[in-house]
Amino acid sequence: MNQPRGVGVTAVFVAAARALESARDDRLFNDPWAGEFVRHSGWNPPIDEIDDASRDELATWVAVRTKFLDDFALDSVDNGCGQVVLLGAGLDTRAFRLPWLRQVTVYELDTPEMVDFKAAVLGDTTPDVAARAVVPVDLREDWPAALREAGFRSDVPTAWILEGLLLYLPDDAVETLMDGIGELSAPGSAIGATITNIDVAATMNDARVLRDTLISREGWLSMLHWSSTEDPVAWFDSHGWRATAVQTDEIAQRYGRTMPEESLLTQVRAGMRFLISAVRKQD
Repeated sequence: MNQPRGVGVTAVFVAAARALESARDDRLFNDPWAGEFVRHSGWNPPIDEIDDASRDELATWVAVRTKFLDDFALDSVDNGCGQVVLLGAGLDTRAFRLPWLRQVTVYELDTPEMVDFKAAVLGDTTPDVAARAVVPVDLREDWPAALREAGFRSDVPTAWILEGLLLYLPDDAVETLMDGIGELSAPGSAIGATITNIDVAATMNDARVLRDTLISREGWLSMLHWSSTEDPVAWFDSHGWRATAVQTDEIAQRYGRTMPEESLLTQVRAGMRFLISAVRKQD
C-alpha cells in the first residue's frame, strides 16, 4: 500500500483528529474509519507531544468543521440536492457514515494516489444508502470533465463541499475551481466550505505538531498557496453565491465546545477561520 505523501499527509492529520473526536463520550460525530486510515498510513501524528491547549484547539477545529459540514450536507440533500461533491475528498467518509434520508450520489474527487490509499483501507465496504462515485483527478487539471464522465449531471442541484482545500491551491487555480463549480451548478445548488485566514508561516514556526511530521516546514509552506480573503461573503458573492460566514468560535459554542483562549496556535493566529454555507444566486 502506498502511504500518503505531500498534501495527502494533511488528510491523515485530519483523520487523526476525527479519530480523537470519535472516541469521546460527547462526540459530535462517529467516524469508525478515521483510526484505520491513520494506522495504515504508517505515520504516528505527534498529537500527544504538544501542549494541551494547542492539541485541544486543533482537535476542536476539526471536530467543529466536520460537524458543520455534516449538517450542511444532510440539510442540502433534504432541501433538494441530489448530488454531493467532495472536492479534495481526502479521507472523508460522509458517503458511509451520514444518515442520508433519501437517495443521493456522493462524488469524491482527489488525486489517484489518495484514491488508491483510501480504497486499500476501505476494501469492499459500500454505503448503505448513498451511491458513491470516486473520481481520481488532480483539481488543477480538467476535473469538470472527469466529474461528468463519472455520471455527474449539471441539471441536478448539487451540494459542494470544500473542506480544508482552498489553501492548497494557487490563486489562479482557486479562481478556476470556483468558475468550474459555478458552471456546473444548477439552481438550488449550495456550497459548504472552510476559509482559513491565518499567518501560516508563523504557525509553522511555533506549532510543533505541524513540524514533527513526514513533511518538513519548508514542505508544508510549499503546499500552501492561496492568499485567502478578508471578506468571505463578498468573495463568494463575486463568484455568484449568496453566503453566510460564521467564525469557528461561534460554531464551537453552538455545539457545546470552546476554543482554547491560549495556545501556541492562538498566539500566532493573525486572522480568523470561517465556516461557510452558500446558495447559488439566481440570474
